Amino acid sequence: MNELLKKDLTLKIISVFFAVFLWFVVLDSSNPVTWVELNVPLKIENESSLKEKGIMIKNENFPRNVSVSLKGRKNAFNNIGLNDIEAIVDLSKVEDVNTQFLYINVYTNKDGVSFQGVTPRVVEIELEKMGENLFPVKVVPTGKPKESYQVVRANAVPAMVSIEASDEIINSIGEVRAYVDVDNLSNDIVINKECVVYNKEGEKIVELDKKISVDISIEIAKEVSIVPAVRGRPAKNYTDGIHRVVPEKALISGPSDIISQIDNLKTAPIDIDNISESMTKIVNLVLPEGVRLVDTPISVYVDVVIEELAEREFVFGKESIAFDNARDNSLKYEILDEVIRITLTGTRQELSKIAPENLRLSVDVNGLSEGEHRRPLNVVIPDTVNLMENYDVKISVKKTAN
Repeated sequence: MNELLKKDLTLKIISVFFAVFLWFVVLDSSNPVTWVELNVPLKIENESSLKEKGIMIKNENFPRNVSVSLKGRKNAFNNIGLNDIEAIVDLSKVEDVNTQFLYINVYTNKDGVSFQGVTPRVVEIELEKMGENLFPVKVVPTGKPKESYQVVRANAVPAMVSIEASDEIINSIGEVRAYVDVDNLSNDIVINKECVVYNKEGEKIVELDKKISVDISIEIAKEVSIVPAVRGRPAKNYTDGIHRVVPEKALISGPSDIISQIDNLKTAPIDIDNISESMTKIVNLVLPEGVRLVDTPISVYVDVVIEELAEREFVFGKESIAFDNARDNSLKYEILDEVIRITLTGTRQELSKIAPENLRLSVDVNGLSEGEHRRPLNVVIPDTVNLMENYDVKISVKKTAN
């Protein structure tokens, strides 16, 4: 009996092993083990960890894709995709700047699939020490604003920029500039501009090109003249001469539609009624609504020059007098006064500027008939002086001989 039981157990074990063997044979024939090569994008992780160690990558020449070898049953690969496999270079594994390569790690979440190999197995890296420093931004306006306008402020926000680069590049930086076009500009602007970084030799550092930008604030002001305003008249036989103001010009800013209409600013009126001596006054500028001063004081100095009237006599021969409206060619006109004297009044300075040839004397003969007549003398003089009195001349009108 025992012998029979032993034989039966042995047969059962053999049957189980045979059944398993048959199952593997069937499995291998219908769902065999296979190897697959997939082209997988290479991911770079934990790059920020380099910054914490004061390290940066000198040449980012990592391969974009790697070839991953996988093993598994044929059915396991039916629905496998790139989302099921990751090839990763972990930069947190970098120990120091002397690290020269890192292994590529492959992960898969697909059941029945195992990683067999990756090509390349490692990536070579070239590292260098990283530097960081703050540099001021120099704003460089280019072009010319509209006539009478000028740039009064050109600021970068932020005024200082932090630059991260290799120690070699950081130590070579000479200047950071931001260029902004102000050609024909007549109003304030704020614009974002990329910075250009130059080395100490004045050459552009291409490694930092288009990596830094700042907001540029440009303030435009218009330059206008300051015009002193006076009221009243000086004492008798005195005149007000030059009105000199310090400063002579003002910079103004405000809404562009208002500023464009303003050519000058006036001072508050200065009373010169019945005065007989020069004076200097401090007066405020009168600002139109919405207008503000830029780099110009609200109070200005005005010198009012009061001078005693001077006289200057000019002597002309009768040939110096022109005839106006002498249209009748049958008549001949002649000045009978041999000498004509006129006197001008004004400041000595203005009178000294006048030359006799700058004065024009004439008489209007329109409508005169034969005979002798007295007619007013017309004298064209500068606005800065006056005729002491009205003058006239004696004229002879005769028929011309046929």
